[in-house]
Amino acid sequence: MINHYRNVKFFYKEWKTYSGVNATGYTCNDESLLKHVNTISFGAKTIQDMKNKIDDYLDNTERHIELKELNDKACAEFYAIPTLYRGD
Repeated sequence: MINHYRNVKFFYKEWKTYSGVNATGYTCNDESLLKHVNTISFGAKTIQDMKNKIDDYLDNTERHIELKELNDKACAEFYAIPTLYRGD
């Protein structure tokens, strides 16, 4: 089932866990909402939690851009330092 909130699409999902228990939740993978972050989707247990997360992304865009830039800089610095690790 597709839902909309503040012009953002998100989906209701039902599934079975690894232990066979029924579970439900919401998933959002709206590209326009997530263009400022290093994630392609996120989830929430309730519709209100999903709305709160969407509100956060929309109302705090500058903060999310700054956090992404900081994360990208940290990753670049980490990978610029040689290590003895050569992969599997």
